Amino acid sequence: CYDRPSYASFLERGGGGTMILSLLRLPLAVLNSVRQLVSQTFFVAVLFSVITWTSILLYGVFYWNYIPKSSHVYPVHLHFESRACPAGFCDFLMANVTIVRPGQDDYLARGQRYKIYLDLEMPESEANQRIGMFTVVLDMISEDGEVLKSTHRSGVLRYKSMLVKIFSTLAYIPMLLFGSAEEKQIVSLQLFEKYVEDYSKPATQAGLVIRNSHIEVYTATLKIFADFTGLRYLLYNWPLTSAIVGISTNFFFVSLVALLSWNHLTPAKPKPRRRLSADKKKAAEKAKLEDDAEETEGDTSSDVSSGQPDIVKETKEARKIRKKKELDEKTGNTLRQLFGAALHESSTSLSSLIGDQEASSSTRQRTPT
Repeated sequence: CYDRPSYASFLERGGGGTMILSLLRLPLAVLNSVRQLVSQTFFVAVLFSVITWTSILLYGVFYWNYIPKSSHVYPVHLHFESRACPAGFCDFLMANVTIVRPGQDDYLARGQRYKIYLDLEMPESEANQRIGMFTVVLDMISEDGEVLKSTHRSGVLRYKSMLVKIFSTLAYIPMLLFGSAEEKQIVSLQLFEKYVEDYSKPATQAGLVIRNSHIEVYTATLKIFADFTGLRYLLYNWPLTSAIVGISTNFFFVSLVALLSWNHLTPAKPKPRRRLSADKKKAAEKAKLEDDAEETEGDTSSDVSSGQPDIVKETKEARKIRKKKELDEKTGNTLRQLFGAALHESSTSLSSLIGDQEASSSTRQRTPT
């Protein structure tokens, strides 16, 4: 089917061998390009994941250390203890609440502002209604027993008229019978509005005293809430937005550091040296020879003018010294000329002054007295 002479001539020219080699090399070239693309993609993916997780880790560490615990809840176990009162000694309800356990670094954040509340669960009994208002004292105590801050607050049960009590009791009879509801009130007292923990002496205990010996209390709870402001307020109240902004910022700076480190650690490619052509080399050599000839001519002329018989090539330092001497000689000659001119003018003015004086004296002698 083939035209044998033309096919043979084609093979003799080498076209068939070149085509076969190119066809054999094509899969290898494609494979190399695919492998290079896969390796580059894998490297970029690994680098991106490392930078991303590093940014997330940095933001998490910052958030964990910068944002303190927002709330602390402590149960209060009240007991009666005799204290001095106007009537002598009274049995007041007291409690010591441990804020920080010994050996544990769980203090309140230094410099952070807190709000401290005391919730009293009190029955709506006749005794509580009869005592009316009562006073609660809170002392923040350091580890060595020093009272850092103290506050006094008063509380009272909410008033309910007899008619309201009757209707509420009738409405809640089923729940009251089955125990799902109780006739009680929760009195919440704000003991500290802006409590700031001391840097040098943090509080470890809280001392509570209810100054009434007839009060009835079911349970008591001490609650401490952090009052965030500024950056902490933004981070705590908008955590998702803050996380996006913080992680993006960390990603930018970590990427910048990685890029600068890569450029610094990567060896610089040697710059290709430009080859001078023969004409440029000849021109440079010619210019150099001309400069040397001019310097030699200047040296010979200076030697001839100074009266030296031999032509000696001066060095740069010798030329500088010679020029300095010539400048000094010129300056001295100029100063001498100026000084001579000044002397000549002064002598001329002095002689003219003497002549004027003699003429004036002669005229005075001629005039009769």
